[in-house]
Amino acid sequence: MNKRMRSRRTLLLLLIVLLLSCMNGRLLPLPAAQAAEVKKFQLYATDGHFTMPDGESLYVWGYSLKNEQGTAQFPAPKLEVNEGDTVEVTLTNIGPLKDDIKLLAHTIHFHGLDTDQANDGVPHTSPAVQVGESVTYHFTADHAGTYFYHCHVDTVEHLQMGMFGAFIVKAKDGVNQAWTGGPAYDKEYVFLLNEIDPVWHHAVETGTPYDRTDFHPRYWTINGKAYPDTETDPDSMIEGKVGDTVLVRLINSGYNEHSFHMHGHHFWVIASDGRPMASPMEKDTINIGPGERYDILVTFTQAGMFPFHSHNIVDNTNNGVYPGGLHTMVHIVAASDSAQGGTMEHMGHHEPAPANQGAAPAVDPSTSATAGPLVEINASAFSEKELHIQKGTKVTWVNRDSQIHTVIDLKSRFRSGNLVKGDQFSYTFEEAGTYIYYCSTHPSMEGKVIVE
Repeated sequence: MNKRMRSRRTLLLLLIVLLLSCMNGRLLPLPAAQAAEVKKFQLYATDGHFTMPDGESLYVWGYSLKNEQGTAQFPAPKLEVNEGDTVEVTLTNIGPLKDDIKLLAHTIHFHGLDTDQANDGVPHTSPAVQVGESVTYHFTADHAGTYFYHCHVDTVEHLQMGMFGAFIVKAKDGVNQAWTGGPAYDKEYVFLLNEIDPVWHHAVETGTPYDRTDFHPRYWTINGKAYPDTETDPDSMIEGKVGDTVLVRLINSGYNEHSFHMHGHHFWVIASDGRPMASPMEKDTINIGPGERYDILVTFTQAGMFPFHSHNIVDNTNNGVYPGGLHTMVHIVAASDSAQGGTMEHMGHHEPAPANQGAAPAVDPSTSATAGPLVEINASAFSEKELHIQKGTKVTWVNRDSQIHTVIDLKSRFRSGNLVKGDQFSYTFEEAGTYIYYCSTHPSMEGKVIVE
């Protein structure tokens, strides 16, 4: 009896287990593997114009987010995905807005991403996109890192004309790590570097032949901005507080090597060309060759304003005028200042430096009134290159720039002290003649007053 009951009990337990298993299979299925997210982008190939800080207008080709001719962005829009994403980028060639421009084919090559041949964007291995056509590129973003994309049709010209943009693969789920499981950071910046030879751009715009072996850049840009415009672009000027760790992704999309140097801090070079470095290096200057990318990580240890710029001297000019080009600033506030919720202020918003001995004092703009012409100082230039006035006229200079400037007569008949942003300096011209003046900190800045 006991043996029979034990057998029945065992059989009952087996039936219950079997029933629960069936119920689990029906009501509580095991979760299926989560499908990778598909990131889709639509770009349009067209032309446009781009203006440098000194007013030089340049004709460009590029990619746009708008289905509208003439809207090319310089540089092209930044594309950002996460590691593991399936990526689809559709390129539609809508052609140029400008008349008498050849209707050229274009592609997208994803520089540093190991796509297959069909999606490599090289015209002699996969078809180029003709005007009026569209092509969709497909690939998986397998490795978090820093990359860029550009047109590979007649690359030497199309890349220089502006057909390039940053492509960033974040760590899985978009977390703030240099790569999945890598060093964490608080903020990140992408610095896309490039140089511009305006002769090439004007030749393409006018249909004039030019020598492609004769390449002489006159402008250098970070994210399409040349100093001083970098200081007013939140993507091209680094800001943070003491204790912050910042990741800077450096991309050289141009043809020249650049040597980037940070004042006030050393940084760690942690990744190169989309891959972690086996042995990170602590440096304050790094050389970036054409096509190379480096990820650098810096933890701020002191507050202040520190330059971050190329150490190739010509890179810091705009058409031969210093300062300009590949120069920006790192603005760091004390952690206690940031906690108060205040707004960060850029260079120049501080007490003026002591004036030179014997210099005329700066005028308080809140209490002064100008009785004559006003010359503004902005973007490292005087607004009036040549001013004609009568004897007895007072001229006032006002600094609108973020940098400190001076106004000094070549024959030392007048000179200001250091003028920070908002400061003014005035001088009354009592004698006829020609007066040439300059900034002692930026001597390429010159102006002329002719007194009749």
